[in-house]
Parts: sequence; structure tokens; C-alpha cells
Amino acid sequence: MKRLLTLLLLLASAGSTSATQELPSLGDSTSGLISLHQEKELGQEWLRALRSQAPTIDDPLAITWFRDLVYELVPHSGLQDTDLSIIVVDSPELNAFAVPGGIVGINLGLLLYSDDEDQVASVLAHELAHLSQRHFARQVEAAQRRDPVTLATLLASIVLIATNNTDAGVAGLVGSQAAAIQNQLAYSRDFEREADRLGMVTLSRSGMDAHAMTDMFSNMMSASRYRGSSLEFLMTHPLTSARVADAAGRAAQYPEKQRQRSFSFQVLRLLAEARYQLKDEALAELERRLEKSGPDTSENHDSRNALLYALARLSFNREDWKKGAAYADQITYAHPAVTALRAQLTAEMGDAGTALTMVKEARRNYPADLSLRLTQAMLLDRSGKAPEAVAILKKITEDYPENPAYWATLSKTASTAGDSVLAYRALGESYFYSGRKQEAAQQLRSAIKEAARLSDFQREAAIRERLKVVEPLKDSRGRP
Repeated sequence: MKRLLTLLLLLASAGSTSATQELPSLGDSTSGLISLHQEKELGQEWLRALRSQAPTIDDPLAITWFRDLVYELVPHSGLQDTDLSIIVVDSPELNAFAVPGGIVGINLGLLLYSDDEDQVASVLAHELAHLSQRHFARQVEAAQRRDPVTLATLLASIVLIATNNTDAGVAGLVGSQAAAIQNQLAYSRDFEREADRLGMVTLSRSGMDAHAMTDMFSNMMSASRYRGSSLEFLMTHPLTSARVADAAGRAAQYPEKQRQRSFSFQVLRLLAEARYQLKDEALAELERRLEKSGPDTSENHDSRNALLYALARLSFNREDWKKGAAYADQITYAHPAVTALRAQLTAEMGDAGTALTMVKEARRNYPADLSLRLTQAMLLDRSGKAPEAVAILKKITEDYPENPAYWATLSKTASTAGDSVLAYRALGESYFYSGRKQEAAQQLRSAIKEAARLSDFQREAAIRERLKVVEPLKDSRGRP
């Protein structure tokens, strides 16, 4: 965090031209707004910086649910580029963000403030509207007429907000430049109203309840009153009574629709509550709720199954395999994540063969499910079939190329399989997407040497090309 804060202060300094010249700035009177391609490059740099500073959630259920929810909204959002990068931050704070270049993120803690999926979707629809209307670019263009703050500076500032570090976040920045940054990070009232209006349209056209946006605003205001004005989301998205009233008036034009509270949403909300609020008391508290829920009925079917799954997961995390299996066996909801969890528990109790069969059969119906694929790869590796596991993990890294955790798993499994070139290469990619470029380059150079030793010229050439991206050549003045 100190390294990023140092970078931020350098970027904000009027005398620090070399640092800011590495990234194009928005609003330059000669170049106009930067292109979407440039935004993409900057966004990816920002994402790697965020991953280097903030812990993320790589749980396949969370990744799949969030990705699916975003892409329910995308076709109706007006986005020109729908190739988005999705990230879930491991934080209890109420926050979501969309960064130029198609980066869409959510704090897992946002679920603690949401009553249903539609409310979460309302926040995402609002963020997608900021992207589709390029509000960030327009905001900076207007701001530079008053005070030339570069996009690089603002992106670095958002990283500090997203990490929820009270010492290094916006509230902790010092100096007049920091105040200017915070003012520019906060969208104008016009932009916020536009994002509310377009987000509501996106929400409704996606088949969700437009009224969920005003309900979510109410939840935010209640949380803000309870905790003061420290909510990260409200720092960059000021919420006024006039804005809430305006949104409520617009929502009244739409018919109310039944809200979504899917199994995945309920599970993830329970796990977020266990992680951030209940902590050591989580297992006992959820057991009490399960007992109070009574027998499985049509009214409590989804909520009871979500409780059972959460209890099985918590038991698994505590390495109480038998207790976890007992809860998992009571689940009557058909979901690939349930099968994956049952298989993991079965393997831990010593029957890896049965566990592998369970996953293989489930993949006939859900061939692309991330939970099942990761579980199958793990079971194959443990069963002495590392090369088969590598094949599955390679496909996962193709589908989720920016996730360092999946690259790291591939590296470890490739090493077990005896593919040292891939092991070095995958570890390099894991470092690269974690914002650790120097270590990434070192791993790629090791992969090149190993490929050369094995006379694997095709892979050697491919990794050399990749190294050019990870570690660009520098000119005589030491600049990329």
C-alpha cells in the first residue's frame, strides 16, 4: 500500500512529469478524449494495481454469480465494448465500481446491504451507465480546465478507495492536490442522475424491478446514517435526498416485478455475513437459524438449502468433513456448486474415486461450470492424473485469463505433471496479473531458458513474444 501511495503522490505532483507521461491523460485540448483502446490498456493496468493491493474473492460460485448478473444487464446497457473484466474484492464495505476500460467490481460486503439480487443489479446497472456514457472521461475533461489531474492519478486514487485502507484511502490523503482528486472522483449531480435514469432503464429491460434501485438507495442512506459518511461508494457517488426523490419518481413509472433471491445470492450473502460479521460464531448462529427454519417446505425451500450449503462450506473450511457431508447430504436443491462441494467432502473422507465420478457425471449437464471444472482438476491431480488436470486448468485460464489464482493453480499442477515450461510460464502470468511485473518477467525468462533447453522452439518463441508485453523494452532514457 505504501508503494501505491507513493506512486499516487508522485503522479499528483506537478513536477513529476516522467511518471505521468507513461500514461495518456484525458481531456488534453490537442488530443481530445482518449480512445476506447487506450482506456482498455489503462483499465488493465489499474486492475493489476488493484490486485496487488486488495485481497480478492476467487471462489467459483461468487465469480460465476457476479459474472452472470453483470451479463444479464450488459445487452441492455448501451456499452460499445462488452468484453468486461470482473473482480470481487474481499471487503465488508459497501462498494462497487466501474473503471474505464471495462473493469467492473464489487465488494462481497455489498451483499450485506442488499435484500435481493435486483438491488445488487441496480448498483451494477448504475455503474454500467457510467461506462456506457464515458462519464469518467467527460468528468476529467471538464476538470482539467480547472486543474490538470491526469487519468493515471485518478485511477491510482480509485485503487486506494477500493482497498478500503483507512490510512491510505481518500480520507487519509493529504495536501491540496488530494482534495482536488477527491472532488473529481465524485461524479457530478447531472452524471449521477443520468446514470440513475439509464441504469433504471437497463434494470427494467433486463427483466428486473426498477423499484429495487430506490430501495437500495434507502439501504445505503440507512447504512450511512448508522456509520456516518464513511461509505466508500458514497465518496464517489454522492447520494442526496433530491437524487433519491428523483429516482423514486422515475421508478413510479415502471410496474413492480417479483424480485430475485436465487440460491447463489442467498448462499453468498450468508457466507459474507459469516465472514465479516458472525466470524467465530458463524457456525453456531447458522445452525440456530436452520433449526428455526423447520422442515423443508415450498416457502422456505431455497433459504433452507442455502443455509445447509453455507453450513457445509463452513464445516469444510474447519476440516470437519463428516459434519460438512451431513449438511451437504440434506441439500435438495440441484446446483453444480452443491455437487462440487459434495465431491470435495467425499474426497477428503478418503473416496477420491467416487468423488471424481460424481464430478464427471455432473459435467455432462454443466460442462462449463467453473466449480465443477476446478474440482475435477483438483481431484485428477490428487489421483495422479496431473496431465489431465493441466488440460482442464489451461482451458480455465483461457476463459478467465486475468485471474492470478487460476494461473497459480495451473503452475503448481503443471510442475506435478513434469511440464516445467508451463509451470514457469503460468507462474509468470499469475505474478503479472497480480501487479508483480518484475517477478513475472523473471518467471517468463526461466520458461524461455527451459524451452530452449528442451529444444521446444515453438513455445520459446511464443513466450518471448509474451515477455515483450510483460516487460516492454526501454529507450535510452529508461522509458517504455
